[in-house]
Amino acid sequence: MARLGPYLPQSFPVRRLRACVADDQHLVRVRKICMGFPEVTEVMQFGSPCWKAGKKTFAWYGAEGGGPGCSFNLDIGTQAELVKDPRFKPSHYVGQHGWTNMRFAGKVDWDEIAQLCEDAYRKVALKRMVAQLDASP
Repeated sequence: MARLGPYLPQSFPVRRLRACVADDQHLVRVRKICMGFPEVTEVMQFGSPCWKAGKKTFAWYGAEGGGPGCSFNLDIGTQAELVKDPRFKPSHYVGQHGWTNMRFAGKVDWDEIAQLCEDAYRKVALKRMVAQLDASP
């Protein structure tokens, strides 16, 4: 495998990186939702796009095991309710902190994804960022 940058190991799976960053319809929609919140940045971490409110990550594109999906940094109570639905499961390694993985299967409910992104944003955003969000029309 070719070296993809100073922080990626030689053995990093190139096909996974390309699959995650391709501007597919799901990524474009998730990006539009996440970038609509105040003071959000998009960065690449571990080969996948993710969105941060300040320094804290609230959403990550790409389902575990490949394919379209997202992980959201939610509170534990919300996660407990969501995992009753087979589309959701706690994320590996960080699920105990509320990270919840959603696989996009069939017709995607974009209102639901927008709400999950907002809930995740509100969990990690600073008070002034949440105030900006609440003040926006």
